[in-house]
Amino acid sequence: MAQLRKLEGEVEVKCSAEMLFKMNMAKQPNIPNICSNMCRVEAHQDGKSEYLIERIEANDEKNKIIHRSAIDGDIMKTHCKTFSSTLYIIPKGHACCVVKITLEYEKMNEDAPEPHQLLHFGLAIFKDLARHLTNAN
Repeated sequence: MAQLRKLEGEVEVKCSAEMLFKMNMAKQPNIPNICSNMCRVEAHQDGKSEYLIERIEANDEKNKIIHRSAIDGDIMKTHCKTFSSTLYIIPKGHACCVVKITLEYEKMNEDAPEPHQLLHFGLAIFKDLARHLTNAN
C-alpha cells in the first residue's frame, strides 16, 4: 500500500510578505527572467531537466497560504502518483518574512527519489523573487 509522505523546508527572506504573496497570486510570465539561473523557457535534451505543472487549488489571502496540486509533468509520470504543495508566507516584521513550503506526495514505488531537489529549487526561487522585489523598490 502506498504511503503519503511529507517534506518541509523554509527560508527567511528580506521582503514584504504582502508583496511576495501578491506576486505569487498574479500571472507572472516574467518569473523566468527574474530567476534566470533556475527557470528557463527552452528545451533541454540532456535528460536532466524535469517539469511540473501545478494548479492553484486554494488560497488564503489573509493568512498568505497557497495550496497547489500537480496536474502534469515529468515528476508525475516517473516519480509520484500524487503531488501537492502548500506555500506559507509568514510575515516577520515590516520588510522580512519566512517562506515555508510543504510538499505532500505519494511515490510511484520505493525506488523513486524523494523530491528534495524540488523543495530546494522552490526555496531558491523565493530567494530570487524576494531579491527582485526588494531591488525593484
